[in-house]
Amino acid sequence: MKNYLIIGYGWLGKALAEALKSPDAIIWATSSDDTKLNDIKRASISALRLKKNSGILSWPEDEQAPVNFDAVIVTLPPFEGALQSLSNLLQSLHVKSIVFTSSTGVYEDASALVNESSSINKDHLVFQMEERIRSLQPSNYTVLRLSGHIGPNRHPVRSFLRHGRHIPNSQAPVNLIHQKDIIASILVTMNDSQGNSVYNVCWPEHPTKEEYYGAISLKIGEKRLVFLKGNQGKIIDGSKITNETGFHYDFSIYEIDDLDLRKDNI
Repeated sequence: MKNYLIIGYGWLGKALAEALKSPDAIIWATSSDDTKLNDIKRASISALRLKKNSGILSWPEDEQAPVNFDAVIVTLPPFEGALQSLSNLLQSLHVKSIVFTSSTGVYEDASALVNESSSINKDHLVFQMEERIRSLQPSNYTVLRLSGHIGPNRHPVRSFLRHGRHIPNSQAPVNLIHQKDIIASILVTMNDSQGNSVYNVCWPEHPTKEEYYGAISLKIGEKRLVFLKGNQGKIIDGSKITNETGFHYDFSIYEIDDLDLRKDNI
């Protein structure tokens, strides 16, 4: 029986928990929020309560949590107190492997092709979270640097339509990845990475913002978006993960539920 722990039961963690379910696995998920803990239990997932004090997460002293896991997947977003929280939560565990869902936002701004060897903004909190995990799990970790997420109830065009924002850098490339491909990359690298690995995860097509967001807005029957001039933006190279593991990209950034993006559902 495999034991898997998800730290961060949000939009991604919830979908991952469903994907991990099997008769041969026990799925654990964490939260400090009572409502979310009840959601975890209703989903037939083992819930672990976290204590939150001054924005820092830790295990409650009065609750005995499992400490041995085949894999821990950390899907926490950056927040004040994240580094100490990671130390509190991970240092007491015995883990065969850790997967951390990082962000391609850690790279320095550049109008160029960006791969895993490109310059990093070392002050970026998400990169510092990477570093903290590496220090706590010096072997058998995988960092997945994810591009912009799309999927159920999540897409950049939702914000543009909701707020009526003008979109800068109209000719800059988009770097996006579908939730289903994110889940697949996690499942593959849990068992198939080469250890201590860092991978970008980004759909290999990069249309311009004007081309992509403009087409989606018109397709769902909304008014034409307003784009501002500019072409500054990096292109994320997500090919390394396909070269080194069994992962492959399956879900195009054009495969979205149009009704999910309409204003009346935002």
